[in-house]
Order: sequence, then C-alpha cells, then structure tokens
Amino acid sequence: MLFSLLIISIIWTIFSFAALYSFSQIISLVGVYHPLNSENIYQKLWQIGKCNGALSLPLIFAINLLLQTTLSNLDERSGFFLSLPITASLLMIIRILANPSMCLKPSHCLYFADKEDKLDTVALHKERILSFVYAFIISAIIILLLLFCYSVLMNQPFDRLKMPPLSSFEIAESFVAYLFSLASATLIGEFILKAKPPIIQVPPRTAEKGV
Repeated sequence: MLFSLLIISIIWTIFSFAALYSFSQIISLVGVYHPLNSENIYQKLWQIGKCNGALSLPLIFAINLLLQTTLSNLDERSGFFLSLPITASLLMIIRILANPSMCLKPSHCLYFADKEDKLDTVALHKERILSFVYAFIISAIIILLLLFCYSVLMNQPFDRLKMPPLSSFEIAESFVAYLFSLASATLIGEFILKAKPPIIQVPPRTAEKGV
C-alpha cells in the first residue's frame, strides 16, 4: 500500500504539473493576435495551426472521456468520429471569441463611456473564453489521472478509456479527416479575424515570432 501511494504521488506530481503548465502556455497563445502588417500571413497560419494541433489532441481525448464516462452502451467508433469535427469547430470558435472584434465585442461595453474600461471588459471576456477551454481540458486530464491512480492503488488494469477498434482504412480515413478539419478551422478562423480585426492586438517584439 505504501509503495503504491508513493508511486501515485510521483505520477500525480509529474503529470499534473506538466499538464497544468504546458496547456496554460498553449491556450494563452490562442488569445494573442498580432497585426497582420507585422508578420507574414503564412507564418501566422503556421503558428496558430501548431497551437490548434497541440490543443486538438487533448480536446479529442476530453470529448471521448466525457462520452465514455457519462453514456452507457456507447459506440466507441461513433464517439471517436464525432469528436473530430466538434474539436475543429470548437478550436475555430475559441480563436474568434478569444479575440473580439467590433462586431463581436461584449455587449456590456455599451455601459462604459471610458475607453480603458471598455478595453478592460474586452480583456475580461477574452480571459473568460480561454479559461473555459483550459478548465475543460484540465478537468478531463485530472479525471483520467484519478482513474489511473485508483487502478494503480487497487492493482487493477486501467481500461476505462477505450479507443475504438479501427481498420487500417478507417485509421487513414480518420487521419485525413482530422488534418482537413483542423486545417479548415485554422484557415477560416484566421480569415475571419483578418476581415474583422480584433480590438486588442499585441505588437510583436522584433526578436520574437508571434501568433
């Protein structure tokens, strides 16, 4: 028992620290928008595409975990395929809402006459959107860690998160669908932000590459 608790403590410390820190850094980048005149559009697409790719995997995992732990008699294959377009759409929506433009600014900005108060309201709105995504991903990871640590403590096999049995063709098909949906979401989101520039834009440092 004591040895198992020691192993659990080490696992919990390492993985929870890494997850809390790394995903906080990545999600924060989604809320940063640099003016287009300060960087190349292709560089911007590449940078935000990498952020979306890093966030898409835990989001797919989080959606599958949510489905498998809340629904009985779930078809794992259908749940897995369902998570792909939902994840891509969610990433696009988060990118747009986390960078409000004049047509998507918080409605309660109307109650403030001072420009600084309005910018503070927009910044609070950005933080609220990003906090939702962060909490959703971290909650799924914490639940997985709790289930895994319980399995270690009870000396049981960890089989709560079941991946669907896919054929080689289905694996290739899902991979292509994943890349296409992720690329489409990234392109559409950035072109919408290009057409409707965010209210808060961060000038990049000359020595750093922006998002």
